[in-house]
Amino acid sequence: MSLYQRLAIALCLVFLLVASVFYITFIFVDKNLRDQGQQQLHLSLAASLVRDNPVLQNSQWDAIGLKNLFHTQMVLGPAFEFYLLDADGNVVTHSYDDSLIMHSSVDLYPIKALTQNLQPLPIYGRDPRSDEPKIFSAAPIFHGSQLSGYVYVIVAGQQYQKVLEHLSYSSHTTMLATLIVIALLLLFGVMLALFRSITRPIKQLANNMQQLAMADFDIDSVPLMPWRKNSSNEIDQLGLVYNDMAERIHSQISQLQHNDQERKNMLSQISHDLRTPLASMQGYVELMLLDEGMEKDKQQRYLKTVYGNTQQLNQLIHQIFELAYLEAGHVTVNEEGFNLIELLYDVKAKFAPSLENKNIRLNISPESGQIVLTSDIAKLERVLTNLIENAIRHSDSGSEILLAATAASTVSIVLTDFGTGIPPQDIDYIFEPRYRASNAVDCKEKHFGLGLAITKQLVQLLGGQLSVSSEMGKGTQFTLVFTR
Repeated sequence: MSLYQRLAIALCLVFLLVASVFYITFIFVDKNLRDQGQQQLHLSLAASLVRDNPVLQNSQWDAIGLKNLFHTQMVLGPAFEFYLLDADGNVVTHSYDDSLIMHSSVDLYPIKALTQNLQPLPIYGRDPRSDEPKIFSAAPIFHGSQLSGYVYVIVAGQQYQKVLEHLSYSSHTTMLATLIVIALLLLFGVMLALFRSITRPIKQLANNMQQLAMADFDIDSVPLMPWRKNSSNEIDQLGLVYNDMAERIHSQISQLQHNDQERKNMLSQISHDLRTPLASMQGYVELMLLDEGMEKDKQQRYLKTVYGNTQQLNQLIHQIFELAYLEAGHVTVNEEGFNLIELLYDVKAKFAPSLENKNIRLNISPESGQIVLTSDIAKLERVLTNLIENAIRHSDSGSEILLAATAASTVSIVLTDFGTGIPPQDIDYIFEPRYRASNAVDCKEKHFGLGLAITKQLVQLLGGQLSVSSEMGKGTQFTLVFTR
């Protein structure tokens, strides 16, 4: 059942309840006001009857004469019922046959409350002819100073009630019921239209949610609904929040799919990198096992090749684990203050053999001084190592590498080589895990495409920025920027 249907049913039930309460309340108030008016109008009726009829003032009552008097009065006023009560409330005579009398006595408290003004109107007393309390008029009868009884007049008797009920059913009640039904139908129609205007956008939003869920949150195949911005309408606000959430989910799913594909590609390529040295190692080991009389020089050459392959495997596995830890966020930063110039010279010293073998000069600027930087010295050293290693690999013999540091509001480290440069089509991909440049100067030096990806992750972890510019045939420049 839809929200609109539930609201419509709830509205119908509420209006039926309200209409019932309204009708019952109206009937009660109407009867109360009518009874109050009738009783107020005929309040002195019994007293006038006592005052104007000497037969009621005699010490000995003439029952037959009083019965005739009451009957005559009832003929003149059919709505009235007349009774003579003694001082204890017992019915002495009345205007009806005895067979019609159900109660032979009347409670005196309502009579005293009326004659002594003890409570507001309407006051209801017992009707000797029925069990339903009725409004009445009453007056005491005194013989001298002694109370002899009461004249008790039911103002709205049974004949009046029958006529009133017939008229109420035929006209008043019908008109009231008709008005209530018309008002309810009009109000019900207005409320249904209002509910539809409220629930329509909710239904549209629910349908949009279902369609997007079935389409795996592909907002390209299922466009998001437009909602009014800066609106005070809660449905518009809900729609905007949902659109933002759907776009974020779509972006995250796309990123996860991209990462999954990248991971598959990387694993495929890494497995190739692992198989190549392993296959080489296996081949040389098998040759040595088959040729038991292998010459020592040849054996040493094979072992040297196997050892080189084990170094390649060790380097690759180390880089894989390092990149995995960085991407998983399991690496912590231990910051401390240090002299950046000293760190640059320490890193240069590590590459002295490589620089000498390739006849490459690594110049540091400034040659001396102090630039204080607060960072993780070990991770920054790893960054510089990767960048210098990459620069050496892509530099010609006899060329130069410049490593310059400057300090102002930020600390900048610029590494410039004058090697082969990076092809323009590769510049956007050099920090991806499996980037492998095709322009390394020395093809014999194996590298596995993870160094620059690790460098990028480390720089981000340290809160720095890494950028690159390159020109084919002229060289490449990496720029690191850190806050002090």
